[in-house]
Amino acid sequence: MPPRSLRLAGVAFAALLVLSACGTADPATPSPSASSLLSATPPALSSAIEASPPSPSAGEPSATAEPGASANGATYTVQAGDTLFSIARRYGTTVALLQAWNGARYPALAADADTLQTGWRLMVSGDPSATPLPTPVATTPPATPQPITAPPPVASGCRAGNRVVAGSTQVFRRISSAGHAMALTFDMGGRLDPGVDILNFLIANKVCATLFPTGAMAQTTEGQKIMAVVRAHPELFEAGNHTMHHCDLVRGGLGSPTTAPCAGGAPSAAFIRNELTQAAVIIKAQTGQDPRPYWRPPYGSYSQFVLDAAASVGYTKAFMWDIDTIDWKPISQGGPTGAQIASKVINAAQDGSNVLMHLGGYETLNALHSMVPGLRDRGFLLTSLSDLLN
Repeated sequence: MPPRSLRLAGVAFAALLVLSACGTADPATPSPSASSLLSATPPALSSAIEASPPSPSAGEPSATAEPGASANGATYTVQAGDTLFSIARRYGTTVALLQAWNGARYPALAADADTLQTGWRLMVSGDPSATPLPTPVATTPPATPQPITAPPPVASGCRAGNRVVAGSTQVFRRISSAGHAMALTFDMGGRLDPGVDILNFLIANKVCATLFPTGAMAQTTEGQKIMAVVRAHPELFEAGNHTMHHCDLVRGGLGSPTTAPCAGGAPSAAFIRNELTQAAVIIKAQTGQDPRPYWRPPYGSYSQFVLDAAASVGYTKAFMWDIDTIDWKPISQGGPTGAQIASKVINAAQDGSNVLMHLGGYETLNALHSMVPGLRDRGFLLTSLSDLLN
């Protein structure tokens, strides 16, 4: 074995060879630094970034019609069934503000909230990050709308049947002295198919209302069912008189369900008195209520002669209306949808308003499902005509 000194010399010589080899690297090729390694982007990730689609332009809604942010505020694309009022509620704003924000783009909307159309893009908030109030997602939608089972406290206190005395002859449209309350009234002089369902909805939601049945329709099978519900709930429903045959008491003619009793020209005072007294016998027998002194002239047709004839048999309080829903006209003939009826009533309601609807209205039941909570959201007490007058 070589001496220890020779072995140490060999190790030193090998080390010198290694250092010499390291020093021969090309000086033009620098070693990668730590910062360059950290900042490097892998080719696959770089390609993915370049291929990503650009963000939507400012103000453009998403393809799913969800609210999106714009430079001026949040936007929303109108969906089928929306009303301007329902959109305002979702975003915590008002119909007036929605009309102001969007009137330049949709001039018709500024003049009439009912012109709202599916597909319109509306600014709904001045805050670009605004989101709608949460709504529950139903996994299995019900076959028919369900009534509100727990109405807000504002519903308490409505009354029916506390009639005023006959007194002098008066014609009422809106009862402005009633305070922040209003009346939903229902005529029954023709089609009655949804009548019982409408009353059941009002019962479930504790809504007082005034009905004006004709004697002829009260005697039909469906009419008798309706009158039985009224009799069972005098705390909610009161009945006025809509005459026996629904004739035009000024000009004569028309009528329901048959025109025969209405023929022969302008009715006499005796004819008018008989139309009211004959109907009253039927209404009282079926509901337990004497309809006097409340009545509603069919078609809203009256004159001083008609008022005097009615007053002579105790009918001194004639009720017209200030909001006409035109719910007797089907959609197929140009009538309103349920959403249009509800929007019209909610937006037009004033203290003491008297809303005209029909128990046979084509879209009335559908309208009530959003009309009742919408009016209560505005703080209205929904009550009877008697309550408005007391």
